[in-house]
This record gives sequence, C-alpha cells and structure tokens, in this order.
Amino acid sequence: MTFVFEWLVVLHSWGRWAVFLAGAFVAARALHGRASGRAWGAADAAAARVWVGSTDVQALIGMALYFVVSPVAAAARLAPAAAWGNATLRFFGALHPLAMVGAFAATHAAWVAVRRVDGGPARFRRLALGALAALGLAALATPWPSLAYGRPWLRVP
Repeated sequence: MTFVFEWLVVLHSWGRWAVFLAGAFVAARALHGRASGRAWGAADAAAARVWVGSTDVQALIGMALYFVVSPVAAAARLAPAAAWGNATLRFFGALHPLAMVGAFAATHAAWVAVRRVDGGPARFRRLALGALAALGLAALATPWPSLAYGRPWLRVP
C-alpha cells in the first residue's frame, strides 16, 4: 500500500499545478472575452473542458487518497474529535477535503451555468466567476510549504 500511496501523492501534487494552470488560463480567457466583447468560441469551450477534466482527475486521486490509502486521513477519520486538536490531522482530515469539494462544486456549477446561456458576455462572466471561486477555494485548501502541515511544491517519487 505504501507504493500506491507514494505514487498517488506524487500524482496529486503534480495534478494541482494542472488544475491551477488550467483554471488560471480559463479565468484569464473568460475575463478577456468579456472585456473585449468577442463571441464565445470552440476554443473557449475546449479550455473550459480541460479545466473541468483536470479538476475531475484531481478529485478522483484525492478521493482515492482520502478513502483508501492515506494513513493521515485514516487517522483523522478514526478519531475525528481528537484529530481536531492536531493541525495536520484537522487539515488533511477535514479542511482540505471539504474545501476541495467546494472547489470541485464551483468548477462544475460554472460549467453548467455556462452551457445554460445562449452566448454573449454572460458566458464569459459566469465562467470567470466560477473559475476564480474554484481557484480561491483550492488555493486556501492547498498545503503550501510555508504552513505547519505544508507539503513540498512538487513531490518526486
């Protein structure tokens, strides 16, 4: 199980950058599209799909870590009251998963909202707001290296 855990953590570490880069690109593209007044195009939809897809893959890896292989998450799930007193267990057992579920929901809500509009600036506005909300939640729930429970910028096997 250690081998699987180590590789999933590496994939999850690298996947965060895919999500952040795709989300930032989509947000910037949507803000530019709204400001310039250009029409929604296939490239806009493709960029949004890449962002949503990278978020989905990251969520699947995160759930595998949380529910199957992570010893830290398992310890937090076994004794939630005790885990709340430990910063690392509190973060990885509750705060990180809850905030990331929120970021996942914001991503999908934005994509659904975008597809329900016939076009125009409303698509760009909805996509920009959703991407910025999801990125904000993800940034708050990322174990940055400077935090007490922080992790490296990039993990290597």
